[in-house]
Amino acid sequence: MNKRPAYFVLLLVLLLGSCRERTEKKILGKWRSVRIEERGRDDFFRDSKRFIDTMGNGDSDETKLELYGTLNIDSLRQELQKQYDSAYAALKDIETRSTLHFKEDSSVVVGFPGTNELGKWYINDSGLLVLDETNKYGETEHLFIAIRHLVNDTLQLAFMRETEEGRLDTSVVTFQREKN
Repeated sequence: MNKRPAYFVLLLVLLLGSCRERTEKKILGKWRSVRIEERGRDDFFRDSKRFIDTMGNGDSDETKLELYGTLNIDSLRQELQKQYDSAYAALKDIETRSTLHFKEDSSVVVGFPGTNELGKWYINDSGLLVLDETNKYGETEHLFIAIRHLVNDTLQLAFMRETEEGRLDTSVVTFQREKN
């Protein structure tokens, strides 16, 4: 009887178990978000900027009055740019002030500007980071997150959710470890 397959299976189980254990140890600590990539949101801001920059270009006065209610497109463009800048600044504030604090007891503190949510975390058998998060209303949400990159002081997570249209949307968040 050949014992090689049994040794191979045992080695594979030990290797996978040790990888999960190393990931769990490496993820401990406090992480601050530095960049969020979300296709839908990023497309919206890019398209909005393009619209503001080009609105009214090449339109007749009649068309400008019909579409925008004014001939003073420059003033309208300036007002829209202020609104855009305000929304973009708020987004960047959230993007750079959100935190994850993974603790050894499997608790996690998810921090957003002005609020913290508590939960539990673990790495499941598929290698996904699972956050069981309780919001301020006492509702628990289960998030399944792919760990794309975890090296030294950089952590990149892919959050996946299904949209109302039934397609999968992914947000990729890059974190930097906070120094004590």
